Formats: sequence, C-alpha cells, structure tokens
Amino acid sequence: MTPEGMLGESMLLVTTRYLVTASKTGDLWQLLHRVPLSDISQIRVEPLIGASALILTVKGQLLRVLRYSYASAQDMSEAVESLVHLIDKEHGEEDHTSIHEEPAPDWSSRAAHIRTFKRLWSFCKPHKRSLSLAILVTISSSAIDLLPPYLTMIMVDEVLTDPSQYGWLALLVLVLAASRFLHTGITILSGRMLAVLGDRLAFDARSELFHVLQLLPIKYYDAQQTGGLMARIARDAKSIHYFWIDFAPAVIQQGLLVFGMTAVLFYLNWELAYLVMIPIPAIIFASVKIKTYLTWFYGRSSDSWATFFDRVNDALAGIRVVKIFAQEEKQSAKMQMENEKVFQAERNIHVRSRTVRPLLAFLVSIGGLLVWWFGGQQVQNNEMTLGMLMAFFMYLAMFYGPVQQLTGMADWIPEMMTAITRTFEVIDSPPEEYDPREPVTLPEIKGRIELKDVSFGYVAHQPVLRNLNLTIEPGEMIGLVGHSGAGKSTLVKLLCRFYDIKQGQILIDGIDIRQISLTELRSQIGYVEQDPFLFSGSVADNIRFGNQEASKEKIIEAAINANAHEFVIKLTDGYDTHVGERGGRLSGGERQRIAIARAILHDPRILILDEPTSALDLETEKKIQEALGRLMQGRTTFAIAHRLSTLRDADRLLVLKDGAPVELGTHEELTALQGEYYRLVKLHSNVSSIVGVMG
Repeated sequence: MTPEGMLGESMLLVTTRYLVTASKTGDLWQLLHRVPLSDISQIRVEPLIGASALILTVKGQLLRVLRYSYASAQDMSEAVESLVHLIDKEHGEEDHTSIHEEPAPDWSSRAAHIRTFKRLWSFCKPHKRSLSLAILVTISSSAIDLLPPYLTMIMVDEVLTDPSQYGWLALLVLVLAASRFLHTGITILSGRMLAVLGDRLAFDARSELFHVLQLLPIKYYDAQQTGGLMARIARDAKSIHYFWIDFAPAVIQQGLLVFGMTAVLFYLNWELAYLVMIPIPAIIFASVKIKTYLTWFYGRSSDSWATFFDRVNDALAGIRVVKIFAQEEKQSAKMQMENEKVFQAERNIHVRSRTVRPLLAFLVSIGGLLVWWFGGQQVQNNEMTLGMLMAFFMYLAMFYGPVQQLTGMADWIPEMMTAITRTFEVIDSPPEEYDPREPVTLPEIKGRIELKDVSFGYVAHQPVLRNLNLTIEPGEMIGLVGHSGAGKSTLVKLLCRFYDIKQGQILIDGIDIRQISLTELRSQIGYVEQDPFLFSGSVADNIRFGNQEASKEKIIEAAINANAHEFVIKLTDGYDTHVGERGGRLSGGERQRIAIARAILHDPRILILDEPTSALDLETEKKIQEALGRLMQGRTTFAIAHRLSTLRDADRLLVLKDGAPVELGTHEELTALQGEYYRLVKLHSNVSSIVGVMG
C-alpha cells in the first residue's frame, strides 16, 4: 500500500546494514526511508482497518515505515521475522527478543533421501539379526537362480544330441526339479521372514510416531493439520512396511542377479556380453531422471492426501453442525473438490509412470535384438553352439528382468522416500523439554505465583502480553477480565508452559517454572475448559484420567463433589457407561461436571477455570457453581469469564486491554473507579437487557 493508505505498490528492502522502503508513483520509485539497523531498537506490527503498518522504534522515536494489505500479511510476517533476526544479530542479542525457527528441510532432496536411508538402518538395529538372516536367505535364492540355464545348455549340447545319454537327461531333469523346489521353499521362507520384519517395523514406526506426537509442544500443532498427522500415522508409516516387504528384497535379489548374470554372460561369450551392456547407461540415466522428475509429484500427492484427511476429519467431527445448518450438499461439494485434487495429483503420477515404463522396456529390448543378430551369426558360423545361445538368452532374460525391475523402481523410490521422510520428519521433531538441565524439585506446593515483567507474542513482533506484573497469594482467586484477544487465555497457557516466555519470569513459590520438570509442574495444575474434552470410554475412565491409580470409591467421591453422581447413576451402565466420541452421548452440563470431577480427583494446587459455566442453563450453572466452589477451596485459582457476574466473588480482578494490565482490584473497587472494568460491566448489562427484551 502507499504511505497514504491507498492500494498501490511499496517495497521493503533489508540488507545486513540498512532497512529501506520505497513507494511507486507512476513508473518511478520514490525512496521513503533508509534506516541503519543499528538504530532500530524495536519492531512491531500495528493492526489497522483492512491493513497493517510496520512500526519501528528508531533512537527512541516511533516511525511508521510501511503499510500493507492483508493479502501480503503472510509474506510480511516472514520478512519481519528475518528482520528481527538481523537486528538481534546487529545488537549481539541473538536469542533474547525473538523466536527463530530452523528453515524447513527439503524432504524431497537427494540429501534428505540419504538421511532417510541412514535413519531406516538405525531403525532396524533392534532387528538386525532377523534382517541379516532374511538377506542371507534371499541371497541363496538368487544363487539357485543361476543353475537352470547352465543345466539347459548341457542338455541341449550334450544330452539331447546323443540318444545314449538318456540317463543323464533324467538326472538333469531331477536336478532342475529339485532346484525349482528348493528355490520355491527358500522364496517362501524369505517372504515370510521379511513380511514379519516389515510389519514389526511398521508397528514400531506407528508407535514411535504416536509417542513423539504426545511429546511435541503445542506450538507444533498450531502449524499442523490434524488430518495431515493422521495421514502420516495411517498412510506414510505403512511405507516402511512396503520398503522391507517389496523394495529392499527386490533390490537385494535383483541386484545380486544383475551382478551374477553379468559375470556369467562374460564367461559364456564376452563379445555378446558387451552388446548386452550397450543400453545400460541410457537405462540408468533415464531412471535417475525419472526419479528426480516424479519426486515433486509425489510431494504434491502427499500434501493433497493430508488436506483430504483433514477435511474428512473436520466433516465427521462437525457432523452435528453440518446437519443443523442443512449443509450436507455443500460439505459434499467441498469434499468433492478435495477429492478432485487427490485425483489430479494421483493421475499426474500414474500417467507419467505408465508412460516411462514402456520406454525403459524398449531400451532393454535393444540389447536382446543385438544378441539375436550377432549371436545368430555366430551359431551359423559354428562359432557358438545352439545350447550356449539358448543358455545365453535365458541368462539374458534373467539379466534384463532384474534390470527392468530395478528401473521400474524409479517411480517407487520417490513415493516411498517421500512418505518415509515425512514419517521421520515427525519422529525427529524436537519434543518439549520436560526436564531442565538443572531441575529444581518442588516441595509441597503452596501456590504463590509471581509474574515479573512478562511479555509474550506468538510471533516475535506481535506481542499479546506486555509488561505484566502480578503476585497471587496461595489460595487466592484471580478473575481475568478483558475483551476477546486481550491475552487472558494466553496468560494461563504460559502458566501451563504450553509456550515459554522470552521476556520476564513466572515463579511458583519463588521458583522459575522453566526450572521445574514439565511433568511435575503440570501435575499440580488443573484445567477446566469451556467445552471440556472427554475421551471415548466410560465415565469412570474419564474421571480417573488425571489419576490412573484412583479407586472406584475415590472416583465416586469426586463425582459427588462435582454434583455429577446424581446423573451418572441414572445412566444405563452407571460409571461404566460409554460417553461416546468426545462425550457426545452426554449433555454440555454433564460433560462439564465430569470434567470438574476429573479435576477434583487430580487434586491440583493451582486451578484454571476457562469459561466453565458459559452457555449453560441456570439450574445446571448453579450445580456447576456449587461444584466449582468445592473445587476451588484452598487452591490458587485463575478464572476467565465473559459473564462478569460469575467473577464477583473473586478476591481480585485483573483487567487486561490489548495485552497490558490496566486495572487490578476487587469488584467493588473497580466499579467505584469507573474505568475499563466499569465500562465492560455496563456494556455487559446493556447487552443482557437487550437480550432479555428480545427474548
């Protein structure tokens, strides 16, 4: 946008020393700002109506250097991240004020595939004995394959031409039959061994994937699609199975046959063997080019499948919303669009792979034609026996067969390696640091919490919380008040260490929470959400989720304190009743009381209540308020509520506005102050009266 805020063209240019902005007027570019990076102390983005502005603090003065529309927001966000990095580097504060992400790896590159092969081998180490034995069995199968053509040559040249050699004919046929029988048995044994090994490795991959997904930080999921992750567990991890069942045995067996056949062909007739080798360089070159060519298409296919799974997951999880708004046809149309993208991606791959395979087969056939021509002449000139030519052609078929299979794998490799590297991409993602380098063990928690100069932003140049200072005494209830986006939920997420602050400190009983083991910290925090999540299982399973060793008596006691026991015993199977997916067989109030019982049984010292009574009828809300009152006794509590009447009994109220604390006090004190809290109360009262009249 132009400096005046009109749609137009502007430019942001950053070097290692300067930031430069320019705007285009007509056909000419006009220089607007040229600022040394060393003079910039802070960067932030100011949201405007329909646009945003890039604001710099230069020598203590605010300077608006650029406006841009929302269409450029993503590009500008990445540019500003790089700019923050350069400024930190200029000031020698590499890690102090910004969040730096490692560049996303190219999972389709040759280097990535080499890394994947190494990871695959390390993944196989626990099963190296089984793998080695299976490879030895496969090698023996390949060795047996070398015998039949040689026996055929003896039969044609020596046995079939001499009637007196009838006994040798029977013996050679028996040897051939025995070799076939032995080859079949060894092939079955090898296949079974590799099948078990492949299934075991796929099992290990799925287990490792799910385990790692449990340990990854919340910010990882902010950038991922649920359907995409499901695709990696269900679809991509299966590629490890195919690698060991189809790909690896074929490469080993066919590769050994190629080397063995090459030696035999040169032994039988070195002149014809050279003719056989003529197409090989062209075949290898074409195979490498095909692999490179198809890799990009397999990457697109994986992305389209991930998006497809994500849309399916959304559609099925939100089926009630779809039906209540009668949007079945539109959802089907959207799914059809995603399915079309999958179809296009798959078609691009299969059409191209089915085109190149016949071309490779044609290259292979050239060698056979040359052998027929020159070999036939040698037989006619008595330079070669007919039996040797037949044996040569049998070995030639055994040679070109593996070559064709190996070249045909040119379009297997991109698909498998793309899927496997995506699997390892998740497995190798850095998990949350559960144990600090020098952990401090918490004694019995009292619940005193201190926030010291806490500032935080999900993106480095867009702070959500700014300069927050607060001390909460043990057992005190703090109500968090403010408009949507003021930073209330962000504050409790920081307390749970879903995200780590980059500036300031959060202390519990005088200990920085970054020095406390995550498991120990979160074991002392209870979280009751607005829309609690219940796992598919029984009522009892959901209540004991935070305390797996709890007895049935403790579960019932927690349910009684949560005002849940009365409705639970009326269910079909009582505490053994299955709640359905996400607790769909229970009402909203029932799910909320199960969640409160879960928190009571967990027995945390710090409690977070995130809109626990919103959207409930008065009778249900009263029961839940009674349960919450029991739950909060003796616990340090943070309560978030838009319905301000529910926070009247809080010991203190913290009012946040645009991420900054503006007021702190009791309901009476803040009402008398007639500031931001008073304005929110009046606004809420006016909205309630309007709803009452309209209702």
